[in-house]
Amino acid sequence: TAMATKAEKEAFYHGHDGGTSWEIFLITSIAPVSVFAQQVIELSLLQSKRSTILDVFLSFFVIVLPLYASFVLPAYAITFQMFLLSIPSLLLLFGKISIRNISDSLKDIEASLKEPRKSYVTSYRGTMMLATCIAILAVDFPSFPRRFAKTETFGVSLMDAGVGSVLLTQAMVSPLARKPTMSAAVRLRSALLSASPLLAIGFVRLLACRASDYHEHVTEYGVHWNFFFTLAFISIFGSLVPVDEKVSTICVFAISSGYEILLHRSGLQRYILEADRTDVFSANREGIMGCVGYTSLFLAGVVMGKRVFSEQSRQGVSWWATLGLGSLATSLLVNALGDWLGLQTSRRLVNLSYVCWTIAYNGLVLWQFLSVEILLHFLKGPKGSTVLQQRRLTSNSCQLLCDALNRNLLAIFLLSNLLTGAVNLLLPTLHASWLFGFAVVSSYSLLISAAAIHLHKRNLTIKFW
Repeated sequence: TAMATKAEKEAFYHGHDGGTSWEIFLITSIAPVSVFAQQVIELSLLQSKRSTILDVFLSFFVIVLPLYASFVLPAYAITFQMFLLSIPSLLLLFGKISIRNISDSLKDIEASLKEPRKSYVTSYRGTMMLATCIAILAVDFPSFPRRFAKTETFGVSLMDAGVGSVLLTQAMVSPLARKPTMSAAVRLRSALLSASPLLAIGFVRLLACRASDYHEHVTEYGVHWNFFFTLAFISIFGSLVPVDEKVSTICVFAISSGYEILLHRSGLQRYILEADRTDVFSANREGIMGCVGYTSLFLAGVVMGKRVFSEQSRQGVSWWATLGLGSLATSLLVNALGDWLGLQTSRRLVNLSYVCWTIAYNGLVLWQFLSVEILLHFLKGPKGSTVLQQRRLTSNSCQLLCDALNRNLLAIFLLSNLLTGAVNLLLPTLHASWLFGFAVVSSYSLLISAAAIHLHKRNLTIKFW
């Protein structure tokens, strides 16, 4: 019966306690490696005119499929990365690309970091959204390892990383990070404008789930709350905070530390984890109270964004070292919180440990993409063409999929949510074979990539306001 199926699906998402931070980092490291491979292939092709279909399939086989394969075959993650790294090696061996002299490479690194649009940030945001879109459908199939699904209460998982990462990447390129001179009134107006479609989508999702009796993981955000409401409220709260970078940094630790103390000293943690759902507030307590932790995470994203778009980040090697060491220090802080204070990481509580863990994880991933960006400038294609020349001289970008995803991030995320809902209503995902699940999620990922690239090539930006 429909009720039994719904109960079975809900049980499928409960009780997970995650995996290890190291494994999550290793699995997602395929993204910068695949972006490196794809851009080297583009460099060797000398931007020859190709059809959209060819572009879609190149992006699919070099970026999308390896990412999804790493999720469902984690034991082979390093093998996939080695295979992708063999592509630039072979192109170098056969003379399709060659190594440039160091002085020219360093000049191009400085020049690329001075560009207003940071290519490594585009790659990072694009692949982060792609991973999120793949995971929200992949998790519905038995082929997706349960340790990667969202944790019930404590622990870290791939999908826990995704939730915080989406919010952090949005904050990094928000007006608060990129246009700090905006007045508070203009910032608030801008935030309300960008929050309105998110609120609308949140309500539509709520009504659609109720109408279709769609399975839901109640301990994730609550009975009525969903991630779109969180994104909307955080963008509004975030616009009200001070613009100054030092003050914002202090606010990140003040809010998350204050909230952590409140969780333990006032009984708030027990209330969130154990209370009955008797009214609207208690029914949605995870979503509502989680906004406190997510606000500090949003501010951390703003601080990271300011650093990325500041003068300091234009000094290639020093910025590379600062970002890497800063992320490593935050990782050590997470370990210290666990080992010395006994604080467990919890996405459900959005506690201090989760905030620090998300900052550290995203910092290290961004550092990987910055490393890829630096490496690319040491290579040249046929006739001495460079990555920087390609980006400036051609309309057909050498990071097409990431550009396309960045352009319509919210629209693609919405499309993936709609398609995920449709697949779950039409197919018995819980009882699908490994091969069938792989085929469905691969086709869905191809469709999302094709939709993003099609909109981008048509020069279309979908905005809901």
